[in-house]
Amino acid sequence: MRYVKTFRFRLFLSILLAFVWSLEGLAQDTSGNKVRPVKTAKVNMLEIEKSAVNKADTLQKVKKAPNLEEIPPGDLDIPEDATIIRHRPPPKSGDSAVFSVRQKNSNLPNFPGLGDNNASIPPDIGGAVGPNHLMVALNTQVRIQTKVGANLSTVTLNAFFSPLGGSPNMFDPKVLYDPFEQRWIITAVANGGLATSALMLGVSDTDDPTGTWSLYQYLTDATNTNWFDYPSIGFNKNWIVVTGNMFAISDNSFAGTAHYIFDKGATYGGTATPTVLSRPTTEGFTICPAITLDNTQETLYMVTSWNSGVGALRLYTITGTPAAPVYTMTSLFPTSTSGWAAIPAGGADFAPQSGSTNLIANGDRRIQNAVFRNGSLWTTHTIFLPAGTSPTRSGVQWWEINPTTGAVLQNEKIQDATGTNFFAYPTLGVNAYDDLLIGYSSFSAGQFASSNFSIRLNTDPLNVTQATTQFKAGLAKYFKVFSTSNRWGDYSSTTIDPDDFSIWTIQQYAELPVSGSDRWGTEWNQWIPPVADLYSKDLTNDLGAEPNPLPGSMYQSPDIWVRKLQDPTLAFAHVHENAEYRTGTSNPNYVYVEVHNRGTVASTGTEQITLYWAKAGAGLGWLDPWNGGVFFDPGPNTMLMGDVIGTLTIPVVAPGASTIVEFAWNPPDPALYATAFGTNTNHFCLLSRITTSGTSPFGMTFPETTSINGNVRNNNNIVWKNIGVYDLATGTMAPAQAVIGNMTDLQMRAGFRFRLLDQDGNIGLFERGRIRVTPVGQMEAYFKENPPKGRGIKLNNDGTIDVFEQGATINDVLLDPKTFGLLNMAYFPDENQEVGKGYAIDFTQVADNAGQEEVIGGQTFVFGQVAGFLTQPDGDSKPWFNCPWWCWVIIIIIIIIIIWWLRRKKNP
Repeated sequence: MRYVKTFRFRLFLSILLAFVWSLEGLAQDTSGNKVRPVKTAKVNMLEIEKSAVNKADTLQKVKKAPNLEEIPPGDLDIPEDATIIRHRPPPKSGDSAVFSVRQKNSNLPNFPGLGDNNASIPPDIGGAVGPNHLMVALNTQVRIQTKVGANLSTVTLNAFFSPLGGSPNMFDPKVLYDPFEQRWIITAVANGGLATSALMLGVSDTDDPTGTWSLYQYLTDATNTNWFDYPSIGFNKNWIVVTGNMFAISDNSFAGTAHYIFDKGATYGGTATPTVLSRPTTEGFTICPAITLDNTQETLYMVTSWNSGVGALRLYTITGTPAAPVYTMTSLFPTSTSGWAAIPAGGADFAPQSGSTNLIANGDRRIQNAVFRNGSLWTTHTIFLPAGTSPTRSGVQWWEINPTTGAVLQNEKIQDATGTNFFAYPTLGVNAYDDLLIGYSSFSAGQFASSNFSIRLNTDPLNVTQATTQFKAGLAKYFKVFSTSNRWGDYSSTTIDPDDFSIWTIQQYAELPVSGSDRWGTEWNQWIPPVADLYSKDLTNDLGAEPNPLPGSMYQSPDIWVRKLQDPTLAFAHVHENAEYRTGTSNPNYVYVEVHNRGTVASTGTEQITLYWAKAGAGLGWLDPWNGGVFFDPGPNTMLMGDVIGTLTIPVVAPGASTIVEFAWNPPDPALYATAFGTNTNHFCLLSRITTSGTSPFGMTFPETTSINGNVRNNNNIVWKNIGVYDLATGTMAPAQAVIGNMTDLQMRAGFRFRLLDQDGNIGLFERGRIRVTPVGQMEAYFKENPPKGRGIKLNNDGTIDVFEQGATINDVLLDPKTFGLLNMAYFPDENQEVGKGYAIDFTQVADNAGQEEVIGGQTFVFGQVAGFLTQPDGDSKPWFNCPWWCWVIIIIIIIIIIWWLRRKKNP
């Protein structure tokens, strides 16, 4: 009886909560099923291209599901107590579209993606951009290209997923690039309308899409009742989310939505068991997850077009942990100033074209894509105007929404009120500065179906894009009937470049016919904001993205280098030497900094660059100690911790070009630091800072904080370099002491991370040895009272600490304000063959900042010869200094033999 009462109470509570949620227009689900893939496989693009299956199905017709021939689900009612915040933009003059045509002499890429091989109607364009590649996936094929349009690999979509087995009939591909984890993501659907309906997911192993991928297949309905269509895809730091519409196999009626929520870290690690939620028809149609371009954002937002007559969208969230996501249908309904029609009457072909009386289908009002950026949710879709049952034109609508309140920050209907020009199938991209590009198809009776885009700079008036630009004109009429419809679309792709500045779009246009058959084509276009943007590189492959998403230490900039003697011809650009201390000021060292302009406009020639130095340590802050006001010996004031080297005006830098600026520098005497820093006297840091304004924030995208690492990662015009400074005496650079510190006025809860690099500059060695850390002075006393805690470490009886795994940490070290300490460290190999080889220890200090880990700084200690690091103060490589014992034995034997031979020759 007690169990029955408990069950009844829980049942009552569940009903009560469901009732409350329904009143608030909110539904929540934490009960999704974990689903294992029915098949997994590895695939290599270049191998598939050579395979028989790729050649066999090149012209296989894709049986694209005909659901778009049907009228999509109708608008849903808005609950009476829903939160509706209607957009109230300032009035603007007219709604007529103004056209411009992109000039062919533009220096930006504009080239074909994949063409029509007469195997599918429509193409369904999925596209994404990585650091070095473009990837486009259509219903027919998948292609990898360079960023100037060279084709590297092309396979059929069926062949790409063929390692999963069977004979999948693939369609509706979508492609994304995750800049934070440097992975490509592809999804597609198999076997539309059948009981074998399946969802496919692929993730690349690296940032090279021509390499290896992991593939996964999921049956979409174990009851064989419904099939899965039209996947929408997004991600954030925790999840990859794929949503889709479910249709009944029996009559193709809408049966609700399905959400596949993948733990992103686990999926990249090889375990793709998503949480799957099935939602009823009353919760929306084509619910689109956001591509989240903020890697600290815990919530993943989703959006749908809810009620066209009212002009409302609806928002959803996914929260919780990566392994246990929580789906919520919120009560937020962002609403436009006016409504629109959801679809032309009966879903008929709609848009005009030149040279033909056949109209072209423009789809419906479903959301095409969504992007979360800088605290806002951006989204776009096709609309039909005017609102009601008899629209006369189609347009493109875009939104900027505050997703936490539902407030509409911007909203515009890109349309031609005269009914001459029609627009459809839009997607959008937003860069780090809130510059917006929307790509879409354009139609009119005076042109063939063409590719267009609209842009809005962050400095433009709110709610208004600039004139629509045609970047690829249609070349012929288009009529390819699928069932009863002249299909186009069903979607396009617009995506941010990993530089987080330029935006790419791939759109459809009407191509010239072949053998009497009308065709579509696809065209890539890159747009770079018409501004100057100066930056220097944190890492060799840095593209200037803000914040920098690349893994790696922010204190090893290749764009700062030192020469002991002036290099007027820059013959040794980027060749770094360790600086020398010299008495007097007449014989300086020289520091060079390269500045790039990734914009399409020349810089003004008024921007300035300032170079700073500081005594190296893992606890550096900002502005102290770089500003010349911090001494660690406040009495004699001889141990200056940093200062300004100088400020220069940067000459005009042409678009896409770079310039190198030169600073003369007289570094301080390392011997001044011997008492406080022991053997660490030679380590120093340089920091370069470009400013475009004399007032705060001085041209920085992100406000500067006391975290030097955060400032460097967030702003591409600040770069940092660890260097060595030596006096005139020769010697090798073999630092063995890490300087840790707290430059702030508050107590710091610090932690330390360790990483090992081998002589080739690769992460490794822990399987062959360990780091031994010896606390010195204050740190020795601290660790005696507070034994170290962390991961991958072991405390020895003599007080030393052994570090034995990559990424090991020492945690919860309390540092008082304005203090520093020392840690000796060296690598102890377990194998004799490792003795004498070069290695480097990468050491990072972090701090707990309101529960979030913040990188304070770091140092890289180089021992012997390591690729990518110069380890000799005179710039000469002397590998015999690291010669192991057997090497010395051989050298001694050779010397003895030479002496014996010379003596014998002298005294035969």
